[in-house]
Amino acid sequence: MSSASPRGDDPPGDPPGDPPAHRGPPRPPVPPWPYQLRLPLAPYRFVWRDGAAVGAEKNATDSYTEERYRHADGTCTIIREYRADGSYHIMSDRGEIELIDNANDPYAPDPVSVVRLP
Repeated sequence: MSSASPRGDDPPGDPPGDPPAHRGPPRPPVPPWPYQLRLPLAPYRFVWRDGAAVGAEKNATDSYTEERYRHADGTCTIIREYRADGSYHIMSDRGEIELIDNANDPYAPDPVSVVRLP
């Protein structure tokens, strides 16, 4: 008795009619992001605290655009902007992300908030 589906594309053990199980090399684990900051809609200026990144790439989905920066020490910083509301999500495995919130300070000489990236 065979456990394959009538379509013949399901490996043994998969319920008939379900999509085939993932085949191929194992997917890399999702990198941990010990440092994260979510920013609401506001004007921001992004600056590097220490040295700037040595490599960058851009990606886009229907939900967000993403800039991924690689540093000489192998760490990564990601800036993700969500299309629905213009908010940002910053993730890094390099160090703390600092926000200088000028937008909510009526006495700040510059109304643009500064995000210091690690």
